[in-house]
Amino acid sequence: KLVYQVWLDTTKFTEANNIQYVGVSDTYDADKLNVNASDIKAYDSVTGAEVTDKFDITVNNGVITATLKAGFTKSLGDAENTQVIDTTKFEFGRYYKFDIVTTVKTDAPAGKDIENTAGQIVHYYNPRTNKVEKPEKPTQKRVNSVPVPLELKFTKALAGRQLKANEFTFVLKKDGVEVERAKNG
Repeated sequence: KLVYQVWLDTTKFTEANNIQYVGVSDTYDADKLNVNASDIKAYDSVTGAEVTDKFDITVNNGVITATLKAGFTKSLGDAENTQVIDTTKFEFGRYYKFDIVTTVKTDAPAGKDIENTAGQIVHYYNPRTNKVEKPEKPTQKRVNSVPVPLELKFTKALAGRQLKANEFTFVLKKDGVEVERAKNG
């Protein structure tokens, strides 16, 4: 498994910015990874609370999008009834972290790179031009390698005397947790 973390940065946003739409996109290597939208979780960096229910999350043709759901806006009170994000319903001044759990496909070629590119989506209303603007936001590309399967065989030798059956116990641990236990034959 690979877990990507993608961040939505609202630390510089205020209500005065007239933000209408926020989200993240993540292009992943669909030939090498499986992704389920239900395995993607979002968290608020200030409270630590899971806020997945605030976002519409989709996975389609190697692209993940997580955008703020409808219902988090209010009117600017203008003649056009322009909608902007209501900061009493969706807070700015923080990061929103998305944990994207992926599984490497069994037929992915061992040792090959897996590419992932994430970006932020922001639309805001410019009252001087009466237009929605979509500034370029930073993107980040990450590369991981498909694990190479490796079978390890270990031997242990006792010098100086004859080995007795079941005299020693060997414990195999992964991350401090016992995986397997065996005695010598």
